[in-house]
Amino acid sequence: MNRHRDHDPQLDRVILLFLLALFLLISPFNLWWAADDSPWYAPYLIWGLLIFLTWRLQRYLGRHDL
Repeated sequence: MNRHRDHDPQLDRVILLFLLALFLLISPFNLWWAADDSPWYAPYLIWGLLIFLTWRLQRYLGRHDL
């Protein structure tokens, strides 16, 4: 029997990660981590966090792929 899925939780995770990336990189929040008095490694931490979360999401989705 074929089940019709109205809701895909995997897509929700991808969209949430995309929105988090937009929030960190484009919103006024970036003024905080791009300020002159912030540590030099702050942008690298932001990018590292996004790369790590993308890697974890890819592993999770690959394991639960139907």
